Amino acid sequence: MLEGSAETKGLELSMDRMLLPGEESDPCSQIVCRIHGNSFTVNNVTASRVKVNGDSSELLVVTTDAPEISISVGNIGANGTLKSNRATIYIDLADISSCDSDSIVCKVTFTNESGHRGETFTMAGPRKLPRFPAPPQADRENTVSVKESKFTPYKTGSPYLSELWFLGEKITKVEGKFETLSDRLDRRLSQNIDAVQSRAGTLENSVLERVSSVETDFSSRVSRLEDRVSSILLSESPDTSSDVAQSLADMERRLEDMRAELDQMNVSKTVSAESGHREKQPVSCESGMAFDVSQVYPPYIILNQTLIDRQILCDTHTDGGGWIIFQRRTRGDVDFYRDWSSYKAGFGSLTGDFWLGNDAIHTLTDQHPYELRVDMLYEHQPNFAVYSSFRIEDEANKYRLRLGSFSGTAGTGKQDLSYQKDQYFSTFDRDNDPNSSSCAILFHGAWWYKDCHYSNLNGKWGVKANTGVWWYNGSRSLYPYFTEMKIRRVKRSDSG
Repeated sequence: MLEGSAETKGLELSMDRMLLPGEESDPCSQIVCRIHGNSFTVNNVTASRVKVNGDSSELLVVTTDAPEISISVGNIGANGTLKSNRATIYIDLADISSCDSDSIVCKVTFTNESGHRGETFTMAGPRKLPRFPAPPQADRENTVSVKESKFTPYKTGSPYLSELWFLGEKITKVEGKFETLSDRLDRRLSQNIDAVQSRAGTLENSVLERVSSVETDFSSRVSRLEDRVSSILLSESPDTSSDVAQSLADMERRLEDMRAELDQMNVSKTVSAESGHREKQPVSCESGMAFDVSQVYPPYIILNQTLIDRQILCDTHTDGGGWIIFQRRTRGDVDFYRDWSSYKAGFGSLTGDFWLGNDAIHTLTDQHPYELRVDMLYEHQPNFAVYSSFRIEDEANKYRLRLGSFSGTAGTGKQDLSYQKDQYFSTFDRDNDPNSSSCAILFHGAWWYKDCHYSNLNGKWGVKANTGVWWYNGSRSLYPYFTEMKIRRVKRSDSG
């Protein structure tokens, strides 16, 4: 039976549980994952096993270079092929109890017709694909809409909330779709108000059809949200914190409320008392945003920054908020081993991993005094470093780093980023460090290297060495799987 499926504009991805010969009732012995690239190029397919407690292990990977793989791990055997842009993976569960306790994830990495790489996955069981509870609907006069609910974090500045915030943004987009439907229905009712009484029966049927269509569309969106949450749980450490669990429970309650509202859709003229209330969208990223009791902001907001003529990601909660993030690494899906021009212009996505761009960072820090904060997460422990002033010079001066005094939990003021102050920025194609060799090449990064470093946050993702994402806190090496470098304008009175 079909356990889970996903489609990305032509990319076919499905997962089935199969009965093996001799079995009559328990469709649990074999799982089959099938991928057909169609207009996409399938690069590789990975099958992983995820236990109830969150522990995950990779079973096998088939690639264009290794198109046939067969493995045996404990009570699980698996084999896979990737040929002619089609992949098939068979996973045999010798221990039927695994069906009640384990999930199988099938992830495909692909390249589209434009040459851009991406990935998606589907997940089976235990027994069946788990579903989120479902969502609310409120009455409004001549309108069908979804009641807005605020996405409020349980712990200010927690790195886990960053990924949950992006899920909240996705839900907000779903709510926007329902508001559009509400406006359309409202206009239709206004145009036909004189005929409402005589056509009540016909209109009721039409509304029910609309509700059915919306519910179908919403179920598909909830399924994609489930995939997104599953992806986060797989990418994070298995020992998920209580904050994340509580936030996920909050999201589930929100989805239940949205389903309830859908069930109550009708053509009532009653206006919801809360229909006009919305969160205020700030126009700038300013210190003290988190202390404004009259407003509630989500932890991250994307704003337009006129000085650099581009959008920025604003941290509204950490230490009072008002931080402009210029470096963010949480997923490892963006390659930071890039040339001078890439770091000059910036790269990545504000909703994922990114570098804002050295020209933009210089323009911001050259106009006003700024402080720097670096947040990191390693072994479930947060570490941070704050520098009283931060500025980088222009390209003619090789983006030289100017740094103030240190405070925080991640350093000593000597063995941290402080070691690299007054140094030029280097990439693998622009060696500006005083070392006889290229530190950028030696340590697979781009940074303000000296001889060579006590920090390397643009290093290679997932490597527990000083060639990877690395920071020395004065007593031990940190290999963070969450980093954010952010700047905040210092008020004149604060800066003296």
